[in-house]
Amino acid sequence: MGTLTLTEFTTYIKFNFGNNDAWSTPTDYYTIWFNRAYNRLTTQDMLLGVKRRFYFPQLETSANADTVDGVAYIGVPADCLVIRDLYDTENYRRLASITPRTYLSYTDRADTTAEGEPTEWVRQAAYLYLHPTPDDAYTINVHYRQIPAALSSGASTTAIGAEWDDVLITLASYIGKMWTMDYEKAKMLKEEFKEQAEGIISLYGEEAKAREEFLHVDEVYRDRGY
Repeated sequence: MGTLTLTEFTTYIKFNFGNNDAWSTPTDYYTIWFNRAYNRLTTQDMLLGVKRRFYFPQLETSANADTVDGVAYIGVPADCLVIRDLYDTENYRRLASITPRTYLSYTDRADTTAEGEPTEWVRQAAYLYLHPTPDDAYTINVHYRQIPAALSSGASTTAIGAEWDDVLITLASYIGKMWTMDYEKAKMLKEEFKEQAEGIISLYGEEAKAREEFLHVDEVYRDRGY
């Protein structure tokens, strides 16, 4: 998680606005701008011209949902952005993802005599429809990318890494400058955001590089059965 608290974030953002109290009372726009920045950074694939994907391993999570006999669906977790995978913990089975068209083509999806252990799933709005329709109570583990909750308490910190703290200050300040129509300063903050974000993203490849270069069988052992 991050190291700066919401109070510290808004203090730094306010500094970029010349410590202007007009944007903190009676409405605390500094907190609004911060939470908009936090949401945009963690829910958008690319932002402000940054063409490489953001990566937040802290937001990859899972939750269990129990099926009901004869009910074709389970609910999508309330804080879900993207479903990664479904796993039936009762039958030790990974469920295959299918398209809505494929699901709708199944004539037995509403047939209560054709129920069984689910093997497939499709997302439709706030529900995950399973096929076949469950014939019993099964525990389905839903792996998904989480949408972090907005910060409200002054002592609260972000769910993502501390390396993003400065980026969030810059992005929140940019959003604030756009709201207040200070476009010249917003343009400068946009460039600063891109430089900060791309500097962090460039390190993402180091993990893959480490796996490739260090976590494999060395060539000298490859033909010796090791």
